[in-house]
Amino acid sequence: MNLSVKKLVPLLCVLMLCAGTAAASATDATYQYRILHPRYGDIGTYSNIVRQTGDTTEVSTQLNVAVKVLGIVMYREEATRTEHWQGNRLVAFEGVTVTNGARLEVRGEAKGDNFVVSTPSGNVTAPGKVHPSNPWALAVLNTDFMMSTKSGRVDKVTVTGGKEEAVTFDGKPQHLKQFEIDGPKRQFVWVDNNDTVVAFRTEEDGSPIDFILTRREASDSGQQSAQH
Repeated sequence: MNLSVKKLVPLLCVLMLCAGTAAASATDATYQYRILHPRYGDIGTYSNIVRQTGDTTEVSTQLNVAVKVLGIVMYREEATRTEHWQGNRLVAFEGVTVTNGARLEVRGEAKGDNFVVSTPSGNVTAPGKVHPSNPWALAVLNTDFMMSTKSGRVDKVTVTGGKEEAVTFDGKPQHLKQFEIDGPKRQFVWVDNNDTVVAFRTEEDGSPIDFILTRREASDSGQQSAQH
């Protein structure tokens, strides 16, 4: 088929417009947290980058922890993880955690009604509704089974709460909805009225570790906003 230049130019413009519309449909949000230890203070950072395109969501997580005593690093942990969601279902997961030089890789994939987790110690078949232990959104708490993003371990959990309470983070009093995750260890998640995860808490060796939101960036249709 031969097209004249006059016909070709409008066609290219339509194609470019469609491509631009498709690109604008993606929404990105970055959530940056500081990590606080009750004894060692500020020990690192944790971030979630959430990209949503239609019914598909990809969550990229970065963890950087360094515990220092008298200026000497006594413990170091770094992690890179990616979650792939289709609607409210986790369909794939890849995670690499390096703790004091020891590397641990975890992968997961939805298969039929199940979710199969692969770890160095073997495979675990979990229910398809399993969610990762990364509270990037309130919907993540809507589950009875949770997979550790570090080890791949799957545990049955009970999530309760949702009542607004007065809490203080970084010396700032706030009224947030508190949720408790009851499993092998207790975890807490606090969200604001916009369902943004403002803070969450987990336990490591009996010590409560707090993750406190310090920065939120969002982009939609080429526009960006930042919240400190």
